[in-house]
Amino acid sequence: MPVPRRPALAVPVATLLLLVGACADDGGAAAPGATTTTTASHIGELPDVTLRGGVYEVPDPVPDGDPGALLAASEVDEPWVPPGARAWRILYRSTALDGGLVAVSGVLVAPRGPVPDGGRPVLSWAHGTMGVADVCAPSLEGRAPVPFLEALVDDGWVVVATDYEGLGTPGVHPYLVGRSQARSVLDAARAARLAGGGDRVAVWGHSQGGHAALWAAEVAGGYAPELDLLGVVAGAPPADLAALLDHVVGSPPAFGFLAMAAYAYDAAYPDVSLEELFTEAARTLVPTLEQQCVPEVMGPWAAVAGEALVARPLQIDGVARRVAENTPGQQRPEAPVLIVQGDADPIVPVPTVDAFVGRLCALGATVEYARYEGGDHTSVIATSRELVLGWLAARRDGEPAPSTACP
Repeated sequence: MPVPRRPALAVPVATLLLLVGACADDGGAAAPGATTTTTASHIGELPDVTLRGGVYEVPDPVPDGDPGALLAASEVDEPWVPPGARAWRILYRSTALDGGLVAVSGVLVAPRGPVPDGGRPVLSWAHGTMGVADVCAPSLEGRAPVPFLEALVDDGWVVVATDYEGLGTPGVHPYLVGRSQARSVLDAARAARLAGGGDRVAVWGHSQGGHAALWAAEVAGGYAPELDLLGVVAGAPPADLAALLDHVVGSPPAFGFLAMAAYAYDAAYPDVSLEELFTEAARTLVPTLEQQCVPEVMGPWAAVAGEALVARPLQIDGVARRVAENTPGQQRPEAPVLIVQGDADPIVPVPTVDAFVGRLCALGATVEYARYEGGDHTSVIATSRELVLGWLAARRDGEPAPSTACP
C-alpha cells in the first residue's frame, strides 16, 4: 500500500531534544557494488537543495536510479560545521516502504583534504524521535545534527545524518518501521561517496535511531551487500515494541509516542486504523501530529491518555502483527553491536533492553552492553561518549569486537 502524500506545513522548526520514539534478504532494490570514491568537488555539480514552505522540495516523480545516489546538495555555512570540514544539506534516493523510489533528506559532513585510497570510513547517524511532521526534520535546524561531530570528523570519519523517509519530504514518516528507517540509514551511507566516503560503514543511533540502527544491522547484507558494515551502536533502543506500547499506555507523559506510532502505522499498513485504535475525541488531536514536533505534541496527548483508546493496542490484530514485524532481533545482526542504556531511563524500560541483549546472544551475535547507573534517556549520550567514540575507532581500525554481554 503506497504511503499517502500529505501537504507540507509551513511551521517554524523547534529546537528539539533527542528523545525516543523510539531478515538477511531485504525487499528493497540493492545498488550495484560500486566502490569508486570521488572528491567533494563533485557535489558542486549537483542541483541545489531547495525549500518551499520551510520543507524540502523534491522531484516528482523521483528520477530512476540506484538507491543512495545524491539528487541535490547545498553547502552549509553555519557555526556547527567543524573546523577543517565541509557540510551539505542533501537529498538522496532511497527505497520507500512500498518498494518505490523516494527522496530522503539529510546532512553530510566530510573532512577537508586528500581522500585516501578506498575512501574514508563513513558513520551514518540515526536520530531520536523529533516528531512525524515534516517540519521536524533535524537537517532543517540550525544546530549540529550529530553528537560529538567535531571529534568524529577529527578522527577521520565522513559523517552523514538522515532525516528518514517522509520527514521533511513528501509522504508520512514511517516512524518505528524498521525496514524504512534502515534503508534511509544505509542509503545515506551510500550517498557519502561523493564526499570521499568509502564502503566501510558504521551506524550509530539513539532512541528511535537505536531502533533504526539495529534494523540496519539486520538488513544490510540483503539491501546493501557492497557495504562493509563495521559495527552498530544503539543507544536506549526501543528493542521490544510490544513492551514499550504497554509502558506508554500506562504513562500519560509518554502517550504521545503511541500517537505518533499509530499515525505512522495507519499510513503505512492497510490493517492498522486510527479509527480502530483511538476514540473520536482523541482523533481530533491528529492535526497536532501533522503540524508540530515532540515538545508540542506530548502535552495534548498526555491530557487525553486516560480516555483515548478504544482498545489496548496489542488487542487489535493488525497492530499486534505490525508491532511484531517491526521489533528487532529477528535474526543475527550483520556486524558487532554496542548497546548503551541508562538504568534510570523513564522512556525505554531497562528490562526490555536487558531481554533484547539476551536474544542477540542467543542468535550468536557479538554484543557489548554498557548500563550506566543513574543514566536517563538523554544523559546517556554524553555519559557514553568515550566508550562510543573508542568503540567506533576500534572497529574502523579492524580490532576484534568484544562480546562482553554474551557467555
